[in-house]
Amino acid sequence: MPMPATPLLRPTWLALLLLQAAAAQAGVAGLVPDRRPAHAPAVTQAPVGPELKAQRLHGVVPPWPATVERLAEQGAWWAPFFHPGMSGPYDLRGWHRPLGDP
Repeated sequence: MPMPATPLLRPTWLALLLLQAAAAQAGVAGLVPDRRPAHAPAVTQAPVGPELKAQRLHGVVPPWPATVERLAEQGAWWAPFFHPGMSGPYDLRGWHRPLGDP
């Protein structure tokens, strides 16, 4: 079904067509998108200090299972274990409780 040709829509459609044509010519991520650039920076170490480890283990009572401790020491990888989840009765680790509340 063709779009109605109103004076306001004509410039909008023209702009969209021009942007689409420019994006098609630019390509995606250079000529070899499957390879990292030769001089791109790389993270070689992501040390986890005692403060960060304690923050990640918030609400977990020792003794920790080895898998949980390893997860807390994993460095810069993102994990949902490190962030507050749902509140209310589902807040098993106490992330949403005010300080001092049991």
